[in-house]
Amino acid sequence: MNKLYPWILLLIRFLLGVIFIYASLDKIIDPGEFARAIGNYHIIPFGLENLIALVIPWLELFIGIGLISGIMVDGASAISGGLMAIFILLILQATLRGFNIECGCGLKEGEMVGWSKILEN
Repeated sequence: MNKLYPWILLLIRFLLGVIFIYASLDKIIDPGEFARAIGNYHIIPFGLENLIALVIPWLELFIGIGLISGIMVDGASAISGGLMAIFILLILQATLRGFNIECGCGLKEGEMVGWSKILEN
C-alpha cells in the first residue's frame, strides 16, 4: 500500500484540480450570473456579490492549476479545503432556511441547494 499511496494522492489531486477548474469556467465567463447566485443566499452584504463573483472563480482556477501542476500544493489544498467548508456552510444555511435556489456551483446548471448538494461537497 505504501507504494500506491503517492499515486492515489496524485489521482485525488488531479481529480480535484479538474473539478475546481471546470467549476470556475462558467463563473469566469459570466460573473453576473454568479453574482446573482451569490445574492440568492441572502447572507452576503449587498454590493459585495460582484467582488466575490470576480474573485472566487479565479481563485478556483488557480487552485485547480496548483493541484494538477504540483505547484504550491499545500497552499492550494488548504485554500480548497477552506472554500469547500464555506460552500457547505452556505448551502446548509440556505437549505435550513428553506430556500429553493440554484447552488451557483458552476458544475451543472440548475442544481438546487439541498441535503444531497451538502453531501456531494
